[in-house]
Formats: sequence, C-alpha cells, structure tokens
Amino acid sequence: MFLNIPVSIIVPEILKHLEDDAFEDWLTADLFANASRLPLKDLCANGGHPSAVGSVDVWMVEITQRRGKLWSGKFQVEFTEEQSGGSKAMAWTEHRSGELLFALDTESAEIVFNTDVG
Repeated sequence: MFLNIPVSIIVPEILKHLEDDAFEDWLTADLFANASRLPLKDLCANGGHPSAVGSVDVWMVEITQRRGKLWSGKFQVEFTEEQSGGSKAMAWTEHRSGELLFALDTESAEIVFNTDVG
C-alpha cells in the first residue's frame, strides 16, 4: 500500500497581500523563497532527486479558483535533477520542469501541494 502524504508549507506573510492586484506576484516570490521546501522529488524520473546545489525557478503562478477560504491554483517550476548510476563517477544532472497544483488556506496561510504529479 502506497501512502500519499501531502506536502505543505505555511507562508503567513502572504495573508497581508490577499486583496492586492499583484497577489500572484507576491505568491510567486513566496514560493521562490520556499523553493527548497517544494515537492520537487515528485517531478523527478527514475529515482532521481532535486540537486542541492542547483537553482529552482518558479513562474506562471495562477489562482484558478477562489472558493471561500480555500483557493486553488498552479505554477510552473524548473530545477536541476541529480541521477546516480550506482557510483559518484556515473552521476549526472538534468534540467527538469513541470507543473505543481496547490491549495491555499487563506486563514491559516497553509499551502498544500498536490504531489500526485503524473
């Protein structure tokens, strides 16, 4: 049995920008600032993992639905993935990109990511 445990972060500073016209820009900045906490491993292939030294880029953050206190959306992400071929000499990196879906609780500032990325 495989358990899919949601990955979440809390970004309280975003709450003061909920009514701003540039809310998605503020959210992009907060996601970028928390890039090391994003569920990037779910976008990796063949047992790879996000590189600890590579940069992460976040763009096209979009709120797709505002329903009460729970808003949902999506964004694009690009990062460096590391693969190891069984030894350090056979390790290699590759650029990886994908889309992550999320839900934002506008009361608690918790962002829960959909980690069931196909």
